[in-house]
Amino acid sequence: MKRLIGKSYFDPSVELSKKYWNFKLELDNEGNPVIEVNYLGGVRQIRPEDIFAKVLERLVAVAAEALGEKPTKAVISVPAYFNQAQRQATLDAAQSAGLEVPELITEPAAAAYAFTFDKNRLNGNYDLLVYDFGGGTFDVVVVTIDNGDVKIKAIGGDTHLGGRDIDDRLSDHVAKMIYRKCGQDSTATRRNKAKLMQKVEEMKIELSNTLETSIYIGDLISDIDEEIKIKREKLESLCEDIFVKTIELTKRTLSDANMSPSDIEEVLMVGGSTRIPRVQQLLRDLFPNITLNQTIDADEAVAYGAAVRAAQIDKSIKANISLTEATPLSLGISLSQDRFVPLIERNSSVPVKAKQTFYTTNNDTKFVTFNVYEGLRPIAEYNNHLGCLRLRDIEPGEAGSQCMDLTLSLDKNGILNVFVEYNGRTEHMTINYAEVRKSCARSIEQMINDAERYAGSDEQEHKRRDKRFELSKMLDKIEYRIDRRNLTYLEKIEMQNKHAEVKHWYKQNEKTSLIDIEMQIELLQKKCELLL
Repeated sequence: MKRLIGKSYFDPSVELSKKYWNFKLELDNEGNPVIEVNYLGGVRQIRPEDIFAKVLERLVAVAAEALGEKPTKAVISVPAYFNQAQRQATLDAAQSAGLEVPELITEPAAAAYAFTFDKNRLNGNYDLLVYDFGGGTFDVVVVTIDNGDVKIKAIGGDTHLGGRDIDDRLSDHVAKMIYRKCGQDSTATRRNKAKLMQKVEEMKIELSNTLETSIYIGDLISDIDEEIKIKREKLESLCEDIFVKTIELTKRTLSDANMSPSDIEEVLMVGGSTRIPRVQQLLRDLFPNITLNQTIDADEAVAYGAAVRAAQIDKSIKANISLTEATPLSLGISLSQDRFVPLIERNSSVPVKAKQTFYTTNNDTKFVTFNVYEGLRPIAEYNNHLGCLRLRDIEPGEAGSQCMDLTLSLDKNGILNVFVEYNGRTEHMTINYAEVRKSCARSIEQMINDAERYAGSDEQEHKRRDKRFELSKMLDKIEYRIDRRNLTYLEKIEMQNKHAEVKHWYKQNEKTSLIDIEMQIELLQKKCELLL
């Protein structure tokens, strides 16, 4: 469910995983994924949020039994690379479970928090890298510890990379071996597939401690008294690209933090998949002078950190530590020519608020629509569209004569509020991620990969659109001023003709080159210099 929550049914990562899941995934009326289950004699559709809520309810019951009273609040951990839609869906699940969430905390940040508290490392200044390789997701963060202040400098990861992917690779291989050996399909039924996945996970765990293990086929397919053997080196060759990808993401995150491996003083290992020997070897190769830190239980570190944070919020403990998270993507708006302007840059400390003044771009503008996006590419359409806020009743005037202040405010749980101030009044919007889930189809890791891949062409296209916008502003300025300036009849006719000529060209040549736009600007400047 962690790989489904907050996602569209049509998300490419959902499509990739469907063949391995042992349940039926359907599409609801709003384009969201739901699971069909048999319940009380009928078929019922369950959302990922419903499953999350049931898990949380169970955790509350366990805690209540141990404490003697029922908790009403919880600090909940999420992958660092959960986008805003996934965070909102997690909060919705908590609300369904009757829990108030004073804070969402990212999993690697929680682990760093646990380490700082548990090892009494509250004093001093050092840089820590948290490598969190769990069952469903991979996160890596660079953390600066400054006398108890846990500050995230850069985050990286993949919400679709984890131990489950290793299980999937191994199950495919084992299924093929069984078919070659006895001609039987070990995945023919849901029951067989579930048994196979259980055995495969056991094999993976055993291969972290031994060089070879076996699986008895009779446990999967009755009447077949055979077994197959798997060596550790086979598992490593099947999954080498998965392991290497985590290292590539680690290197990229270090680069985002403007650091090298030698700058890191400790590497904290979190998540069950960090027990795999090949993973540990790759990390030792990257950090040759550091002993990998496994002093906190890899499966419990995140929950430990979240519990410490909860106790601190509840004032059950007085620990001189604080936590500052970071934004995984930039947040901003689109301007004319679909140019993306970030107000909150990626890896900004959270909570964060950013304010910027904008001006009308057309003559006698009556309203302005602010489209809000999250992403990294300079062209807005390639980012996730989150919502729009419209400011109406703007006073008429020349382009650029009216100004308005736009504020983006991101709270500690990653929920975004948008404010626009104009002439003493304020318009406000809170992004409702449940409604914009389809437009958030691009995952964080996909957007970062695309931003790197298309950096060169994006930069050229952004320059071209900037220049086209400059030409558009000149045309509006001339149009507004031509009847308001003291010009001779001949001057006015010449300028009107040139304005009409260039404006026609502008409308007919939307995809023209940067050089051609610059040429039109030069011609317009020569003929209409008195109006510019």
